Amino acid sequence: MRLGLSLACLAIMVGCTQAPVSRPPVVDASWRANEDDRVSSSTRIISMTAPDTRREKGERNQANPIEPVAKIEPIDQPKGQTEIPPAVLSLLEQADQLRTAGDLAGASARLERAQRIAPTEPEVYFQLSSVRLEQGSLEDAVNIATQGVDLAGTDQAMKRDLYTVIARSKDALGDTAGAAEARQLARASGS
Repeated sequence: MRLGLSLACLAIMVGCTQAPVSRPPVVDASWRANEDDRVSSSTRIISMTAPDTRREKGERNQANPIEPVAKIEPIDQPKGQTEIPPAVLSLLEQADQLRTAGDLAGASARLERAQRIAPTEPEVYFQLSSVRLEQGSLEDAVNIATQGVDLAGTDQAMKRDLYTVIARSKDALGDTAGAAEARQLARASGS
């Protein structure tokens, strides 16, 4: 009997130590239900059509391109740079080949033609002023390179190269002060 009494006391004590379990209150929200939410005794039959396989055969997954968040540009490249037209690129390549072969007159002719096609392209002015420097037309080299500097805009690398041609031409002309100024401007444009 004592054993039964001690088990009963133990059961009561265990029951007191557990947290009471409460059930959530039942709220009647049927007044908000529409016809589709209400349970009805009638059975509904939902008809489904077979998928159109003709449409699926011709479909392809189409990916929409994601616009870049940030565009990283090279330091030397100006923001508003346009591409050089293919005809001008071809003429620049031909001029480089002729120049390498020693035909400075042929290279000069190609570069003058490129200048007529793209009169605002500083690369053409740089190449043409370099050829004029090699030909010994030093004043022409300075004038053409100066025009190129004006067209280079924010392209610091191009300005540096053009100022270097001006400095070399002025050195050959004996204008040491002008050459020093051009070298200083070249260094200021980046080295």
